[in-house]
Parts: sequence; structure tokens; C-alpha cells
Amino acid sequence: MDFVFYFTILCFILIFSSMINFVDFDFWARLIVGKTFFQTGQLFNNDFYSYGLTHQFVDHEWGSSLIFYLIQEKTGDFGLFVFKSLIIFFTIFILTKIIRLKDKNIKLNFLFFFFALQAISYNIFSTIRCQTFSFFFFAFYLLILEKTRYDKNYRILYLIPLLNIVWQNMHGGFVVGIFILFLYGLGEFLNKKPYKPYFLTLIATLATTLINPYGIKYLTYIFDAFSLNRKYIPEWHSAFFSTNIPYTMIKFKIFFIIALLLILFAIIKAIKTVGFREYFKNIDKTKYLIILFCLIVSIKSLRCHPFLVYSLCAFCYVDFYNIFNKKLPEKIDNLKAIILMVLVFVSTVSHLAAFKFINQISPFEYPIYCVEFLKQNNIKGNVFTTFHSGSYVIYKLFPNNFIYMDGRYEETYDNSLIDDMADFLLDEHKNDFIKKYHTDIFIIEKHYPIYKKMLANGAYFKAYEDDVFALFLDNKY
Repeated sequence: MDFVFYFTILCFILIFSSMINFVDFDFWARLIVGKTFFQTGQLFNNDFYSYGLTHQFVDHEWGSSLIFYLIQEKTGDFGLFVFKSLIIFFTIFILTKIIRLKDKNIKLNFLFFFFALQAISYNIFSTIRCQTFSFFFFAFYLLILEKTRYDKNYRILYLIPLLNIVWQNMHGGFVVGIFILFLYGLGEFLNKKPYKPYFLTLIATLATTLINPYGIKYLTYIFDAFSLNRKYIPEWHSAFFSTNIPYTMIKFKIFFIIALLLILFAIIKAIKTVGFREYFKNIDKTKYLIILFCLIVSIKSLRCHPFLVYSLCAFCYVDFYNIFNKKLPEKIDNLKAIILMVLVFVSTVSHLAAFKFINQISPFEYPIYCVEFLKQNNIKGNVFTTFHSGSYVIYKLFPNNFIYMDGRYEETYDNSLIDDMADFLLDEHKNDFIKKYHTDIFIIEKHYPIYKKMLANGAYFKAYEDDVFALFLDNKY
């Protein structure tokens, strides 16, 4: 019945991948990097389309940029949709292989994975993003490390340094893989089992981190990234402690609480059965070190939620299954799975048959009409817009226009730029931005306080506005 499970999961992923087709704000920057690489044959370590203060930077997502651009160029949005769906599917496929290492005969229950994927739907079903590779490689690492433990075949650990070369050039999340490798060594040491192969692999993996276009500068950037101030990026906030998002991420929070309660229930039940001392002696320290690490990073940042959910799928599915499993006759159990597969398949086909495989660029999220106004009137000059819209604006307007900054502010721009932008948009008493930066064009979201001040600024006039955005031009136009 594995085919029924995998086919149902694939259909579910396809339908949900199509339901959330919003384009990530930074996706345009990825396309620009890919396009310039294939046009010039090089990676630029400076921002050539900004008039703000920039510096040489390390692009830890350059490999993803090449892949995204090639898919977009050759197959369009449909290719991106298929690629996104398949990489999510194979991530789940890998997790099920880890589960089967623990129990070869266990039944794979679709509903468990349904709730797991729903809990992180906002993270994995949106437009394909670079961190998708990190989630995939995270699962791949777990499979290699778990298979090593169960088969006691330490030769396959040599795959990890090779995979690290690929992962680190796709996304900076490879650091998670480094931590996971260290925790496996520590966990097996505490389990009083062979641990040296993991630390030797860790050393080899650290050595391969130098295999990238930037050399040692790449590692310096990754180290510095831990201290970056990301207060203006919601996805780096905590879903539990941030005052900006107290009532969001409800599905993840419910999954989070239920999973922890079930783990606690399983632990208490085991302690009552064998006693605390015996339980602690035989507990798999590696398993709980990994879960604890993923728990901490998921509490710290909502973009890390998939690490926790995937680790719970890999390590705790058997425990959860044994709690809820009811011994039904095999024929009835199989019939239920087949009926569910048919229903999901019919829903998927009926939805995709009428679906247009085009990523949605909403005028409520993007300054589409302001940008088109500038293009149609051939208006050149420096454009200020909020950093999340910057990549889209320059993707559409370069080389006639330059932007103040885009969403890569943490790696590309001088630290003062984001603070100056925030003061300009939000602080009614600070007026030195226009004097400090030579800006010809402003694209302003009208809910910001600066909108009314721009209306009263005699040096600029409002040339166009829609429901969300307003376009202000220097009087010289």
C-alpha cells in the first residue's frame, strides 16, 4: 500500500503548491543573479543597480539563483511549480525512509503527514525559495546519519562532505547540517556507541566549506550573519514571542503543542514501565538532542519551523503511530486508504485542470502600476521604494533606473540604509533623507506617514497612485 500513500501525498502537494502561488519578494533578486551570470559568466560581488551605500558581499544563494533562472527561462512558471512540488515530495519520501529504518512494517498514515505539512504550509508551499534546498538536504543528512547508526556502515558518511559542497552553495542553511553532524557525534558519545566517525566526518565537512566562489570570506560572512539585526524581517521573528505576530501561525502552534504533549506522554509512559533510571540509561540521546536543537531554532525563528516538523516526522512518527493506531482488519484499512487517495486525486485533477500555472503578482503587494507608468513614460532616475519591493522594481526597470535597496539588505548594503529607510517612512520628525540621498522617484505605500509629507513637499509632485501605492516625481520631470 506504499504506492497509495505516496500517490496521495504527491496529489496533496500538487494541489497545495498551486493554491499558494504568491511570488516571494526576493525571488526577483535571484533571477537577476542567474541572468547576469549566464550573460557575463561571472558572479558580481557588488550591487550594480543600487544608488545607496553598498559594499562587497557574499551571495550564499548563488547556486539557487542559477537553478531558478534556468527553470524560469526554459519552462516558465509551470516549471517552477513542478520543481517546487517535486522537491517537497522527495523531502517527505526521504523522511519515510528514515521511519522505515525504525520499523520496516509500519503503515504510513497520510493524515499524520497532512497535519505536518499543513503546519508549515506558509514555509514550503509559497513560491520556490532558496531555503527549500536546506529543508531537503536536512532530511537527506538525517537519512544518511540514521542509516549509518542502524546498519553500522560508516562508509556512507563520506557522502556528507560531498553534499555539503552542494548545500552551502545553494543556501546558508548548511550551517544546520554542521550542527546536526556535531550533535550526532555528541549523542552517540552519550549513548556509549561509536562516535569518532561522526566527528571525523565533521572535520572533513568543515574543510569542504572552503569550496565556494568566495573562499574563506564565505565563512566570515556566515559567522557574521548570526549577529545581524533582522528586526525588519518578519520571518526571522519568533512565532511565540514576537509582538507583531501573536495570533498567526496557528496551525504550527497547534502541531507544536500536540507533538510536545505526545512526546511527554510517551516518555512518562515509558518511565512508568521501566523506571526512570533504566529509561534514562537506554534513551536515544541522539534523537532528543536533534529534536531539542530543532525545537530551539523553531522557537527563535518562524522560517526554521520545517526543521522541527521534519525532525518530528523522522524520529517520532513511530511513537505517535503506536499511541493512536487501532488494529483494524487489513482489508478495511486498505480500503480507507484507497478511498482517500481517490478523493484527493479527483480534487487535485479538478483543481489543476482549471488552474493557470502563473505566479500571481498582486497589485496590493507589488507596485505594478507605478512601475508600468515609469516604463511607458520612459522616466529614468533613482527610485526609492521599500526594501521588499526593491528587487521587483529593479528587475523591471534596470538599466534605466536604479533603486535605493532591496530585500538583501543584511548582506549587500551598508547598515545605515535600513535605519534611514525606517526613519524616513515612519518618523514624522526626521526630514534629512531626501538631502542625504539623491532620489528622483519615490514609490510610497500610502499607509506610511511619509505619504502625507510627500504630498506637502514642494520639490516633488504626485504623478500617479492606485489603491496601495503612490508615485512621486521630482519637479524636473
